[in-house]
Amino acid sequence: MIGRCLLLLLISCESLAQTYIGPNYQAMGSTGTALEGIYSLTANPAGLVGVERPTASVNHQHHFFSNDVTTQAALLGVPTHLGSFGLALNRFGLKAAYNDLKASFSFAKRLGPQLALGLSTSYHQLHIPSYINVSALSVDVGMQYRFPKGIMIGMQYTNVGKATYRQAVYGTIPAYVKAGISYPWPQVVVAAEMEYRLTHHALDGHFGVEYTIADLLSLRGGVSVNPLQQHAGFGLRWQHFILDAAATFHPRLGTTPQIGISYAF
Repeated sequence: MIGRCLLLLLISCESLAQTYIGPNYQAMGSTGTALEGIYSLTANPAGLVGVERPTASVNHQHHFFSNDVTTQAALLGVPTHLGSFGLALNRFGLKAAYNDLKASFSFAKRLGPQLALGLSTSYHQLHIPSYINVSALSVDVGMQYRFPKGIMIGMQYTNVGKATYRQAVYGTIPAYVKAGISYPWPQVVVAAEMEYRLTHHALDGHFGVEYTIADLLSLRGGVSVNPLQQHAGFGLRWQHFILDAAATFHPRLGTTPQIGISYAF
């Protein structure tokens, strides 16, 4: 157990855990900056305007080298005449050894038919039993602009103030800037984005495709670089339910699968 915990702490800065993203975006190369929906609560908060009715989602993800290292998430998006409100809670860690908790409140609003802005405030808690229990607050902002033909561009700045736990422990709150674009064709959506990680001074790229069959089945795939990873997944719609599954393939650490179930009231 101690060895696993130490290994987790050593690699956590580059894992998907601390920058959790929903399964449909994960399957599309971990894109999401220029996409809309309930999983925008895990990406660009401006995309929350795409939630047309109250929607709840629960998700579970395993990480790389061990089934003991997991992420669980619960999301809620509620559109109103004032704008779209969202709540998100996700926990990453190793049971009884390491827990990284994040709780977020988000708000997004359309400013005309083309521009949307989003804001998210988050509470972070890092807990290692019998060792440390620290917390911090962070702020994310996002923007999306839709062109007449459906092309969308998006930008997001995560952890604007570069918040930290301010402790002599290796536990980072990621800070990064993303810019992305998505283009819809009949039954197909293509998304691409660039990411600059301020905490590690590294540049990353993401690309993804989604192909929808008869509004029932969506097939997704993508790739991301630094490190090079492949992504794949699918989505199933049945009445008010949506089932999303995704997997990321890391060349050294292995596979990170995820499953999510959403319900639109």
